[in-house]
Amino acid sequence: MTEHPGSIHDGRKIETTADHVQGRNAWLEALIGIFGAPRQSFEIIRSRNPWLAPLLLLVAGSAALAMASAPLGLQVMRNQLTERLPGNPEQVEAMMAQFEQTAAAARGVAIATGPLTLALGLAVQTVFVWLLAIALQGRLRFAQSLSLMVHLGVITHLKGWANFLLLHVRGTDAIRSQLDLQAPMGLDLLLAGDSATLNVVYASINPFTIWSLALLALGAATVFEVPQRKAWLLAAIYWAAATAFTAATTGLAARLMPT
Repeated sequence: MTEHPGSIHDGRKIETTADHVQGRNAWLEALIGIFGAPRQSFEIIRSRNPWLAPLLLLVAGSAALAMASAPLGLQVMRNQLTERLPGNPEQVEAMMAQFEQTAAAARGVAIATGPLTLALGLAVQTVFVWLLAIALQGRLRFAQSLSLMVHLGVITHLKGWANFLLLHVRGTDAIRSQLDLQAPMGLDLLLAGDSATLNVVYASINPFTIWSLALLALGAATVFEVPQRKAWLLAAIYWAAATAFTAATTGLAARLMPT
């Protein structure tokens, strides 16, 4: 039985082409795998660390969410003016016309600077997790940490859309301050009080955060190759730091802004 002289070469060429196609689609497999097969997704992140394509999707989704949510900020102003100027709808409408002009310009700036803000936030998270993994003696490259945090950012983005939908389900008339733009979806449903700082802590315990932290622990064990116990420690430290930062900034904002 004879073999065509080019058969071995052709077989290697086909195998190389298949690997190349798989490499081009690795980012999509990793992104989809976050929802259905996280271990497979984290293996791709560990070996190929894709980050650019999912980051671009996050930027596009964040811009869309910002545009969709823009009217909610104006609704806050309308509700506040209606309460402070009862019986003066003409004056409320005149003031709202001025606010809408200013808001349109601010919205353009926000959309233009949104990608930079998102990138800076992800950069801080990436560096923090990277340093934590190093402290826990993990084996990693910086690109692996970046890829992991970009993919987990999809969960946070979904939480933003869930918040948007919940606000509309509750009714925009219930939005009386900027703090009301965060719909309760965690322990804050049961334990919310007068303290904005404590409410942030309660709100941080919600299905999306628990989902994200569980994936962070699993991802740290797979991508950074740290023991499971240390991976959960990394996730717990990350949650505590992120919650403390958000609570501090929210508490400061609550003191500065009128309610």
